[in-house]
Amino acid sequence: MITIKKTIFLSSLLAMLITGFFLGYLLGNTKLPVVKTLYVDNPSNNNESENAATKIISEETKITAKEAFNLANAEALLWTDDAYLSEISLASKEFDATGLSNGWKVIFYSEKSNKFYEILIKDGESRGGKEKDSEKNIQTLKGEMVDSVKIAKSFFSSHTGKEDIINLKMYYSDSAKKFIWTIFYSGGSHTIDAELR
Repeated sequence: MITIKKTIFLSSLLAMLITGFFLGYLLGNTKLPVVKTLYVDNPSNNNESENAATKIISEETKITAKEAFNLANAEALLWTDDAYLSEISLASKEFDATGLSNGWKVIFYSEKSNKFYEILIKDGESRGGKEKDSEKNIQTLKGEMVDSVKIAKSFFSSHTGKEDIINLKMYYSDSAKKFIWTIFYSGGSHTIDAELR
């Protein structure tokens, strides 16, 4: 009798958990967590239902800067119709030779309101944005952005990859008078053009 109640309880709990994930997904989450059932080999207990454990695995989703921009752009245009990209930077310590990261900070600027809108993209989805005042007019990218894939290829082809990357940023350089990608690392910096002309 107790074994039947435990089996029914575990089955009901698993059903509620799965239903909750699907409801969360339907109510606006863009990613569905991966659910795997792990079976623990426990010779002291022959009841297979009691040995089953459900574990939620949150997988990091790594994307390029351009993919992060595409996700953030739709949200920024809801903020204001003149939202233009002014900066992208890493919001994670993860950045690999393929130009992927699991965290990006994408900043837009509105000339009409003279405000910034900063959106955090983490694990392939937006974590929301916040508005900030600006003290001066800011340059915005009007052309096509060079993706983080190119800066990664350029950097890792000429460096060992053992350097600690402190930051990676796409921004307007007043001295260069153009948008650039710069990797700031423990031994210096590495820069390439960030706008296709």
